[in-house]
Amino acid sequence: MANVSEVMTRGIDPVDPSATVQEAATQMAELDVGAVLVGTAEALEGILTDRDIIVRVVVEGRNPAEVQVREVMSPTVFSCKPDDSVEGAFAHMRERQIRRMPVLDESGRPVGVVTMSDVAKRVASPEQMREALRDISEPHRNRSEPEGQTAPEPGAPQTESAVPADAPPR
Repeated sequence: MANVSEVMTRGIDPVDPSATVQEAATQMAELDVGAVLVGTAEALEGILTDRDIIVRVVVEGRNPAEVQVREVMSPTVFSCKPDDSVEGAFAHMRERQIRRMPVLDESGRPVGVVTMSDVAKRVASPEQMREALRDISEPHRNRSEPEGQTAPEPGAPQTESAVPADAPPR
């Protein structure tokens, strides 16, 4: 069984929360990625995705050169650890409707990112991949929070390990 460390992208350059959305978007374009982690090399405060920029800046007619990343980032970050199973990461990405997940070391420091395509190459049949993409693409408003969980307070930074070390494959 493969571990996340075998498929993740190592080395990250988090965006400072006080950076402008334009600066973050420029970094995303230069790296050819759809999201950047927000925080420092020591701790994450959130994640900024291309969807966050579109929904919270472009649609609202805000100036990306004036809006700070912290105003529009997603503060809840679902993460995993390098030694978590790829199957567990895949299952949680499907469940949480996320395409990318930061990888944190034992002290909670970001060491990389794992994407749906990274894990799908190892665990998914074509049918599983179609189902996963369908799950991820389903609008959030059509899904409810898992039983016993509530939505986070707006603006409250949260990092939640999405993959228990002993998570079984689905």
